[in-house]
Amino acid sequence: MALNGKVALITGGVKNLGAAAARELASSGANLALHYHSDSSKGDATTLEAELKKSYPNIKVAFYQGNLTSAGAVTKLFQDALKDFGKIDIVVNTVGKVLKKPITEITEEEYDTMFAYVYSLSIYLSIYIFALYIDLQRKHKQRVMGLTPWK
Repeated sequence: MALNGKVALITGGVKNLGAAAARELASSGANLALHYHSDSSKGDATTLEAELKKSYPNIKVAFYQGNLTSAGAVTKLFQDALKDFGKIDIVVNTVGKVLKKPITEITEEEYDTMFAYVYSLSIYLSIYIFALYIDLQRKHKQRVMGLTPWK
């Protein structure tokens, strides 16, 4: 499927599933707005940027760092990407919180934190995508699809 000229916003887009989605969309010609959470992922962003520029020199790639656990942070991510690209055609959410320990060792507090993180982000993204969809439908007859893994 050709996605030349389309813009994909990927949360958690510099590692693991997010980076795989970025590579796949780039191979189809999509421009990429890639989010990452913290400074600890900055090296992954730099490595992925070099790889994408080498393999797909005709696409535009931009990176955005942020903690997406608030509606304001999600809004800022979308606003920054819209400012840089002018539109968003595809949204992929791969953000999640991973606890690297046996399930029997996860405390109630850790579970609650993990659930709140994934759930709140999914809700904020869904609300923003819905608002963006309504606006695009009204103005340009475009469609936006949000993909959110349910864990």
